[in-house]
Amino acid sequence: MRYRFRRLPWLLLALVLLPPLANANGASEAFTHTTLLLILFLTLADICGVIAERLGVTELVGEITAGIILGNLSLLGFSFDAGELLRGSEFMEYAAELGIVLLLFIVGLESDMRDLLKVGRNAASVAAIGVILPVLLGVGAGAVLGFADGLTGWFVGAMLAATSVGITAKLLREDHVVSTPSARVILGAAVIDDVVGILLLAVLASIVTTGGVSAAGIAIIVLKAGLFFVAAVFVAHRILPAAVSFAALSKHSSIWAGLALSFALIMAQLAAFAGLAPLIGAFLAGLLLDDMVFVVGGHEAKHRVEEMLQPMTDILLSIFFVGIGCQVQLSVLAQPSVLLMIVVLFVIALASKAVAGFAVRGEGFDRLGIGLGMVPRGEVGLVFAAFALSQQVFSAQLFSALVFVVLLTTIAGPLLLSPRLGRF
Repeated sequence: MRYRFRRLPWLLLALVLLPPLANANGASEAFTHTTLLLILFLTLADICGVIAERLGVTELVGEITAGIILGNLSLLGFSFDAGELLRGSEFMEYAAELGIVLLLFIVGLESDMRDLLKVGRNAASVAAIGVILPVLLGVGAGAVLGFADGLTGWFVGAMLAATSVGITAKLLREDHVVSTPSARVILGAAVIDDVVGILLLAVLASIVTTGGVSAAGIAIIVLKAGLFFVAAVFVAHRILPAAVSFAALSKHSSIWAGLALSFALIMAQLAAFAGLAPLIGAFLAGLLLDDMVFVVGGHEAKHRVEEMLQPMTDILLSIFFVGIGCQVQLSVLAQPSVLLMIVVLFVIALASKAVAGFAVRGEGFDRLGIGLGMVPRGEVGLVFAAFALSQQVFSAQLFSALVFVVLLTTIAGPLLLSPRLGRF
């Protein structure tokens, strides 16, 4: 902890230097912007993460809090917007997304596809309830309260249906319960949620852009998703064994990290080409590599791959969670109508996912824990909101309210789930 606080002078230096450079142009200035932004993100994330852990909550809550601080420094007299700088940096945006991709890849490495298939029916049931309830309740609340009617209400419901598997996955890894039956249901249901969410977004996007639903467009997305999974199985059975055999000729374990990272990125990109979230491809890549034998010098080395990728993953995840916080604008809390939206949508977001866990059948499951594990919203929900805002489906107030809901679920999910992990 003492080491982390040694970065405090760098944080103060970045706070002093970044505002004057916020509007500068040119390649060298762009490098300086990114460097100072990284210093701000990583240092403040470390400090707030330590404070959060000392208060008995998960580190990621502190990292999101760090983002809120950086995103609202204008309230303290600083003349720059960290959120705008983040959105203007391709490197920072890519780093944040890469962090989630690597996290899901490592989770896949620690999981077993056979175990996931065993809970497939339960995962599908949880995912179905966890999509239907939020959508219907979101549409209903928007119509009754008048802040989201018609197509806007459906976008609100769709955003509330998306689960952020990355947030819960990090908590499951920290407590070493990824391989438990309840955790496998959460992971399986979250992946299904993402697939359904992408299809739902495709339908809504088609209505916005063309005025109607394109059956051909939806069919193409489903076809590409099917081809992706077929291609993944083909790669696993035909190409991976040869690649692993070649890598085994090296005496250095670092070659496995390079092979694993490349495979994760390939699968993530293939998933993106198929219209799916890249993290689904990364998760599947980890599952496929799980059965491979990593040998260096006569000793199995798969655990070394995870250890080598973990530090980079942790740094990139800090950027991701701080980035979520940066999008929260505290000024909107001064509007009573926005506060009402936040409260109502948060209650819907929390209750609808918590109830979904009780769709599980069989013994040995923590149903409430499974539901709470589905509560956090994150990257997929924010994609919904950003698209709706860009198409003028969402007002600025509704968008801000929904970002707050994402934040609250991101904080509440881990806080409520942590005490139940002992029952997993």
